[in-house]
Amino acid sequence: MCRESCICPILPTVQTQTKFLILRHIGEAERSSNTGRLVALAMPNAQILSCGGGDRLGLPSLDHELLQSPGTWLLWPDGTSSSMDMRDEMPPQQLVVLDATWRQARRLYNRTPILQTMPRLALPAPAQNRNRLRQQHRSDGMSTIEVVAAAVALVEGAEIAEPLEKLFDEVVRRTFNRRWGIKQL
Repeated sequence: MCRESCICPILPTVQTQTKFLILRHIGEAERSSNTGRLVALAMPNAQILSCGGGDRLGLPSLDHELLQSPGTWLLWPDGTSSSMDMRDEMPPQQLVVLDATWRQARRLYNRTPILQTMPRLALPAPAQNRNRLRQQHRSDGMSTIEVVAAAVALVEGAEIAEPLEKLFDEVVRRTFNRRWGIKQL
């Protein structure tokens, strides 16, 4: 990556009470548009585990103890009402995020029974006028960093999530500039 696109100087540190376990599909690991790695770099309470691809790749199976920790929820579109007031509920202590395309995420979800047993957290619909790194094929489609920022805002407050939102917008801006040959300011 060239020096102009390096995000190291703008990478925030976002401290949260909630832990984030990012299950990143192996197909996402090398994609330059993958934002799960940005979450892990910005959030000390985030961890990435590689998964997907079936047994043929020799990846270790997911640690079910880690997924069964008390207070672990799955961030998934058909979860509890997104208007849920976290002050009335015991907030999640750990959120599992599937860092994958929708197709990969559905397959991972269907092949991992423990994910199906977790309480689920759904998010409000994303802003439709926001620039994104990839074209979304679903109206509720978001990148991993957007999903995590929305979850942080819902569970811990918008002010804690704001640095992640700004980081995403800056990465998108720089990516568009690089793709279309616009010099950085």
